[in-house]
Amino acid sequence: MTANMQPVTQRVWLVYALFIAASFAGFFYCLILGQFNGDFFPQPVFAPIWTLFFVLIVCVLPHLLTYRLAGVLDKIRPRYVYEPAQGPLFALLLIGSLSHIAATLLYGVGIMDREVYTAPTAVAPFIQVLNRVDPFYLGVFFILATPKRPSSDLLAIVLMITIGFLRAGLGVFNYVFIALAVKYSVELMTIFRRAPWVAVAAGAALPLVISPLYELRNQLRGHSQFDLSMSEIIFGRFIGRLSAYSNVAFINQNGQSFDWAARALEPLFYVKQMLQPMLGSGIAPAMTPEKLLIAGTQSYEGYSSFMTGMPGNFIMAWSLSPGIAVLNLSLTIAMICAILWISRFLHGGAASAFGLSMLVYPLTSGVANEFSLLLMNTVILLAFSIAFGRRRVAAGVVARG
Repeated sequence: MTANMQPVTQRVWLVYALFIAASFAGFFYCLILGQFNGDFFPQPVFAPIWTLFFVLIVCVLPHLLTYRLAGVLDKIRPRYVYEPAQGPLFALLLIGSLSHIAATLLYGVGIMDREVYTAPTAVAPFIQVLNRVDPFYLGVFFILATPKRPSSDLLAIVLMITIGFLRAGLGVFNYVFIALAVKYSVELMTIFRRAPWVAVAAGAALPLVISPLYELRNQLRGHSQFDLSMSEIIFGRFIGRLSAYSNVAFINQNGQSFDWAARALEPLFYVKQMLQPMLGSGIAPAMTPEKLLIAGTQSYEGYSSFMTGMPGNFIMAWSLSPGIAVLNLSLTIAMICAILWISRFLHGGAASAFGLSMLVYPLTSGVANEFSLLLMNTVILLAFSIAFGRRRVAAGVVARG
């Protein structure tokens, strides 16, 4: 079976399995050690086991339901699909990535844990347009939509990692992993079946890579170094950041405090967050659940936030109003469906898996602007493929007329 004919869910299952496994790891970490991992490491856990298990279910459910929905849509093939031409796609990657690098170097655009950038009046509109195209989504799409050539993949990876380091973040490595795991899913499973020792060796080498990267990130952000053991770095920090489990459990454990704090939210905070990637930061709400979560545990300067996950976001919205919670959930479901539906029209390599593979991040964080930014970029990439690509009859569909 070729990559184009392989169902999307078969290409992406490994990614979803690992992110779901991170939630299970968070559950057992809290249960066995009695402390949170991730953002709230190493604060103590007081919630009973049935509460921790319930949090595990609600954290895993969005990933499972989205994966199932993608499987249903896999069976509804569009009449035509659109494959971007390799030359224009290469130009888009190069121009887009270098533009983001220049914007970050010159004006501090997108740097983590920093105040909002300032740019000259004449340049600001160009940066605003540039920010509509996420460089990491662009890199992932390039990797997925191009043939399996290490040289072209390496170019995209180098550009993505360069932007990630310039912006003082490590999340770029998750994007790279997701793209490569989806594109080379068949090859990876073949290797693991024939040489399982490779998986063991990769797991053993992980601590040797993670620890220096965390030290580098702290230096880039100007943070003090943490004296943590290797197991604390891997399970307490790294794996904890791949799941919102501990954050949702922390919200649940301190339910009364966050129920009171949620009153600071605007009724349309989620809608405003959702529109922010399209209309700019001027429409952003002054307070969000992510800001409340970090403000409740440490001095807050307005430059960082903790992810609440979809369940945590829903809990805070429900504290504000059940109607608002239902509205927010409905908008989230609509965006998920739209992303998966539009991705069906993307063609070339594993391009049709773009939406499902990138949804794993917003499904974990629960942040409205991450869903809407992904939706907007999916639309942009499809429009690009239509304008600078070829229309093909979808596999298994007979075109008439």
